[in-house]
Amino acid sequence: MTADENELLTRVGPGTALGALLREYWHPVLLSSELPTADCDQLRLRVMGEDLIAFRDSAGRVGILGERCAHRRASLFFGRNEEGGIRCPYHGWKFDVDGKCLELPNEPNPEPIMARIRQKAYRVEERGGLIWIYMGKRAAPPPLPGLEWIDLPGVQRFSAKRVQHCNWLQALEGDIDQSHVGFTHRRLDSNGRLSKSESVDRIRAQDLHPKLAAVETPYGVLIGAGRGADNDQQYWRVSQFLLPYWVMTGPYGENPSRQIRAWVPIDDESTLVIAVTFHPLDPLPADAIERMRAGAGAGYVGEANFQPPGQQAYGAWMPKASMENDFLMERKLQKTSYFSGIREFWAQDAALQESMGRITLREEEQLLQSDIGIVRVRRRLLRSIVDYRDGKGAPPAVDEPEAYRVRGAALLIEPSTPWVEGSEDHRRVVPGVNQAGV
Repeated sequence: MTADENELLTRVGPGTALGALLREYWHPVLLSSELPTADCDQLRLRVMGEDLIAFRDSAGRVGILGERCAHRRASLFFGRNEEGGIRCPYHGWKFDVDGKCLELPNEPNPEPIMARIRQKAYRVEERGGLIWIYMGKRAAPPPLPGLEWIDLPGVQRFSAKRVQHCNWLQALEGDIDQSHVGFTHRRLDSNGRLSKSESVDRIRAQDLHPKLAAVETPYGVLIGAGRGADNDQQYWRVSQFLLPYWVMTGPYGENPSRQIRAWVPIDDESTLVIAVTFHPLDPLPADAIERMRAGAGAGYVGEANFQPPGQQAYGAWMPKASMENDFLMERKLQKTSYFSGIREFWAQDAALQESMGRITLREEEQLLQSDIGIVRVRRRLLRSIVDYRDGKGAPPAVDEPEAYRVRGAALLIEPSTPWVEGSEDHRRVVPGVNQAGV
């Protein structure tokens, strides 16, 4: 890659080509539970380099406004959330969830003026236990992506968040990289399994160089990682990259729960990771939810493993493990138990991704066959950015919610069976069906 291409792939702020593309999609930024009641405390947000305020008004509606008041640019974080709007404490100007000015109490004749005063406001939807924002230029926003978990009952899904201090794409690339699993996440002892499947652990230990392949789809890229398995079969784990930043990986075992992660750019140098675990048919078991709350599972930090909440954007979602403390790496563990020396699954990834620098210099990389999935995703993104910048139509799949009704897959197939064809039925969302993993 060139330095110019890296710039295109990493810069997300207003006026950038990638930023313009991303703003045409919907973005999950909050758990609904973070704004629990009408007129509760507002929260600072930062999305693609823009500083925002989120609040729930007296009627329960969510608004996401620019943080700086339209009057003298004081922060509305210090404002009063009351009686159907948020009031700036500097001069009392008040705005509703749509940015409409409701009151100008410091003006002697406010009525002629109020209609022309607007606070920056973005469209908001609340679905699937998340609060979504649309920041694009359309008068009527596109539909939300048709991800199958959005409309499932709350008992069938669990969501969590964390902040990662590096660019969104180098964080996402770890999620689509099946080659690293046999190293970064390897256990050296017998006190715990890497995955939820003994057979998969054995396959990964025996075959450290999976065959990587990738094909483009209308919604992104389909990525397969094939490894030799017992009885001359091939184990294929199939990941889905769904534009602009969603990743699904293959599940484990019979009647599995499933996971999807969003890598939402906070700005050029930090990322909001939202992980959703869901079951298409059944409530999630109470013990599984407890494990996720405690931090067991990819993407989940654990409620006790965050820093004390701060008032900055996403201040409640800063993990204790960080570059400042080497992600709590222990050299003794590196020799005896964990290949990486880091206990937490999510931190094993984050440590290496953040160690690349806030924005890695992709022009200095040396990529090989095992990086095919990453290369195809980058090419897909670059083409999408340039096409949208050059006026060649809407961003891919932005108006096609049904394109997102797909699943990750994991299966055993005969070596003679092409992996794309062999996994097709496993990747479909079929009502009443939950295809097995391995």
